[in-house]
Amino acid sequence: MDSTYRSIRIWTTNGFIVNRTRRSSTDDDLSVCSVNSGQNPARRFTGIDANDGGANGSTKALPSIIGHQTNNLIGVQSKFRRKYYHKVLLVLLILLLALLLIIIIILSVFLNKQSINSLCRSKECLRAAASLIYSMDEKTDPCEDFYQFTCGRWADEHPRPDSVTSNDWFREAQAKIMRQLRKFLQQNITDNEPTTVSKAKLMFKGCMDTKLLDERDMEPLVYFLKQFQLPLIPGGFNLTLEMEDSDQSPEFNWLKSLVLIKKYLGMDLIIGFDILPDPLNRTIKRIAFGTPEVDTALPFNNDDVHKILHKMRRKTIFFETDNDDVEKWDEEVEAASKQTSAGLEAYIVYVKKMMDLYVSYFDPDADSDQIHQQTTAITLNAIKVARRIYKLKDAVENSTTKSSKNPIDDIVYVTVNELQNQTDKLIAPQTLPIWRNYLQWMISDNNIDKFNVSHLQIITSQADIQYLQTMIEYIVSIPTEHLEFYIWLSAVEELILHTTSEMRLLHAEYLSVVIGTESSSPRSLYCTHGVNSLMGMAVSYALVDDNFTRHKLPNVRRMLENIRQAFNDLVRSTSWMDEPTKRETLKKSAGMQSFIGYPDWITNATALNAYYAGVTVNASTHLENMVGVLHWQMQVMLEYFNEPETFHWATSPSNVNAFHIFQANAISK
Repeated sequence: MDSTYRSIRIWTTNGFIVNRTRRSSTDDDLSVCSVNSGQNPARRFTGIDANDGGANGSTKALPSIIGHQTNNLIGVQSKFRRKYYHKVLLVLLILLLALLLIIIIILSVFLNKQSINSLCRSKECLRAAASLIYSMDEKTDPCEDFYQFTCGRWADEHPRPDSVTSNDWFREAQAKIMRQLRKFLQQNITDNEPTTVSKAKLMFKGCMDTKLLDERDMEPLVYFLKQFQLPLIPGGFNLTLEMEDSDQSPEFNWLKSLVLIKKYLGMDLIIGFDILPDPLNRTIKRIAFGTPEVDTALPFNNDDVHKILHKMRRKTIFFETDNDDVEKWDEEVEAASKQTSAGLEAYIVYVKKMMDLYVSYFDPDADSDQIHQQTTAITLNAIKVARRIYKLKDAVENSTTKSSKNPIDDIVYVTVNELQNQTDKLIAPQTLPIWRNYLQWMISDNNIDKFNVSHLQIITSQADIQYLQTMIEYIVSIPTEHLEFYIWLSAVEELILHTTSEMRLLHAEYLSVVIGTESSSPRSLYCTHGVNSLMGMAVSYALVDDNFTRHKLPNVRRMLENIRQAFNDLVRSTSWMDEPTKRETLKKSAGMQSFIGYPDWITNATALNAYYAGVTVNASTHLENMVGVLHWQMQVMLEYFNEPETFHWATSPSNVNAFHIFQANAISK
């Protein structure tokens, strides 16, 4: 082709290439050649006439065609192929939409089926769902009172038993567990069960033998009064009784009696004593002195009814301000009884009848009128002591709450001598040396080499020191007889319920007046609660369930782990914590322990027997059995004083509840 032609290559939709040639400078040769792929000519135009279609070979109109029309040339086959592609694309799109619709339907059916299968349909779930439905009060607008809407009919479906003052889900679940344990404890002792389980059954049997308890009368109570070195008849009674051992009571030492009561019953009277891990270093244990914390010790005296009773007594005690004028006590009794539904008056009547029964054990012919008259006077004096002790305790506790945001800031470490100097400040120049004696009496039954009293570092607080100072000041100012009867009455009230049926009936009448309970729990459940409180790990042996270990336990652990992960995510995403605080929080979360169900070793007879190795039980000595367990617990605490603190269960597995042990960073369920 002539070099004067310049090649223009056009891409068409049909895949061909059209080479257009345009004359550069002359009009002599006007031929146009279309070449496929720039190589082979597809067709040739030798001349085109604008008027006759090129019949005469004229070329006058060709430049305009070349210059304008040939710029928009499209292959003929490409037009048909484009229509074909559009149809194919439309069909494919329709097929794709149909396929997507089918997939959506299949996924919907699958997910719906999966959601149905994921619903819990176990008996427990159905029971919980039914309970929730029947508890709802659908007549209430949830926007107005959501609690009434969800739980308004719960009390109707779950009536409160007459023997309790309130009812809830935990109480009902606990009652079910107690009935299960009762059935287990009523079974005969077998050779296949651990020795500790046999001890629990013997303890239950001794509690149930009310006939033997009536025959023994006040014998167990008298035995422990001697153990506490308390007089059999308080000094405030001006009674001449003919009885054995009446002249053998040791001289009253209030501090030694407090120590012995703590060792045998675990109960704090006037002085609080404990052994606990150092808050700043949990590998070290410290002896702590301060306000009394444990008001009651025996398990039967620690149920909800008795907790309410103690609150009522405190209200009665705090009703009036201090008044040392005994002549005005009649007015206080009358006013307090009106204010607290005859609370104080009912208590004095109860103590009168109790003392009448107790004294008649030594002398059946004793004058009841004389006993009642003297009981009223010394009981009022004991109440005054109790009232002052409670007020001193509450005063320092309230001051601590208001002044200190962080309890750690209030901790004080002192030696025995330093504590003695602190508590003598308010009575100077007098001195009342008690702390060294207290510790020596407390550790007298243990390996005394473990305790170097002179170098012991005692943990207390500014508030506790203030209480101990004011307590000592008060003790030295009151007559010994008042203090003696307060301690004597406190110990007797703990023990006397476990003597005769007549005493228990007397106490039930007192509860009915003060609290309003109409009946008491069956004796079998009463004893089951007691054995469970004292030997919870042993009776929980009956609750061991392989199904729980295999299925329920992993689910609960998974639930707690999910809660932990959700909490960690919230901590990481929160904006009000700085990074160091977040790290410490996440570290604490990672270190939290969970105790769920029951410990693994509870199914091991050897381990379970070793756990209660120091417990002695006899079916004929009910009160001695219970006090023996409490005494053993105190001895173990003293024995392991120098051992590092170990994490343990906050409660027995048979208790329906959950606990967070703040100091141990642990959860027990």
